[in-house]
Amino acid sequence: MKSAKKTTLLFFLLFATLSEVNAQKKINEGIATYTATYELTAQQLLYADQLPKEIICYFRGDSTAAIVNQGNFTIKGVSVLKANYYSMLIDIPASSKKIAVVLTPAEIEEEKAANPHFTGTKRTEMQIINGYNCTKVSIADAKNSATYDIWITNDIDIVPNSVSKLVSEFGGVPVKFITFNRGIKISAELIEIKEIPIPAGFFTATKDYQSMSFDQLKALPAN
Repeated sequence: MKSAKKTTLLFFLLFATLSEVNAQKKINEGIATYTATYELTAQQLLYADQLPKEIICYFRGDSTAAIVNQGNFTIKGVSVLKANYYSMLIDIPASSKKIAVVLTPAEIEEEKAANPHFTGTKRTEMQIINGYNCTKVSIADAKNSATYDIWITNDIDIVPNSVSKLVSEFGGVPVKFITFNRGIKISAELIEIKEIPIPAGFFTATKDYQSMSFDQLKALPAN
């Protein structure tokens, strides 16, 4: 009887240990870094040098901010997806300008309408990508029937951001995937997550930012 109890206890401890190893890790605050490559038309190739090869996304709770360095200026795109909120904080050191733009609900919907609407089917294929156990998902664009394969993980749980949001509804965190931004196809890959505190006020504009509408921003001279 003691032997049976001992065996049961050892089995329970082993099961508990394995469960802890395979448990999903919820990360509420930190930085996600993505690499990005682009599929461009001949006309878009003129701007290839301006497109970032790396995108850094800060997140805390439901708030995220993607930092993109465009050479002469930096854009912090702040999203709260559950609240349908999006803003751009633009820093232009050469001209000592700081611009804050908050998109209206209509402008946000216009941006969404320009992007694909994906449906997905989870497959059985698995592989390890950048240390994450990933499962393949085949996705299809409902607008034009284009299909792609992406890879998601359940090793971690982080809030969707402006890079991953289009493919974040398929049961896991996107690790290697296709996304789109204003008609540009992007191949993105999650290469690192740092679980660190985000400074207070990081997702809001300070007093030295000039408020501007999206239309006013688009009307500014290119240089």
